Amino acid sequence: MTVPASSPGPIIGAIFLIDAIILDLIAFIVLRKDTKNLLNRLTALAMVTFGVYLFFEGLIYTLPLVPFYPDTFNIFRDISASSAIIAAVIGALTGILTFKGEHYVSRIQIAVPILAAGVIGIILTLPNDSVNYMLTQDTLGFAMSPWAIIGMLLIPASLMAIATIYFLRTLRSVDRSHPKYQKARALSAALLLVTLGIAYYSAFNLLGIMMPFLGLLGHVFFLLASFCFFYAFR
Repeated sequence: MTVPASSPGPIIGAIFLIDAIILDLIAFIVLRKDTKNLLNRLTALAMVTFGVYLFFEGLIYTLPLVPFYPDTFNIFRDISASSAIIAAVIGALTGILTFKGEHYVSRIQIAVPILAAGVIGIILTLPNDSVNYMLTQDTLGFAMSPWAIIGMLLIPASLMAIATIYFLRTLRSVDRSHPKYQKARALSAALLLVTLGIAYYSAFNLLGIMMPFLGLLGHVFFLLASFCFFYAFR
């Protein structure tokens, strides 16, 4: 059994591409602040990998269909799916690092299960997710088996939930009068928005809904998250 989902079209694809550029710029700002800081490096890497996901998804939606069909689009999809899962893994590690510190997150019993979840997510996704050209409608569609939905959507959503929980716990430990409190709150909000966005798309695909407008509405979560990331690290 596969769950189909239609391509939302070039307008949404362009938004994906713009958001990818925004995330890469924010990642550069984060890294430039302190290249030796592990938290900055992990945060920047998470943004870049998530930006790669948005970029290749955007290419799928915006490039002409026939000349690139079918193998190129499937390669783009594999890259975007893998990048989204890797970004979620890095996000979870970053959240734990923020609250518990570098020594704690480097423990085998902490790092290995999170890394394993990412590997499992990629293994479940790549063979069970494909891009299909629907000739009668002259558009693209995605065929995702339940395994791909688990790998590409539910596992990343769970990992981002872990990141959000740890960032919120860190936020509770920061004095509200501290100058960095507002930025810490913005960072927590950004992670929560990303988690909600992934959860939204999980439900979207599980129900097999093929309405481009609803796809655009879900992307609002990611767009708002980008602005929160910018505020947190500006």
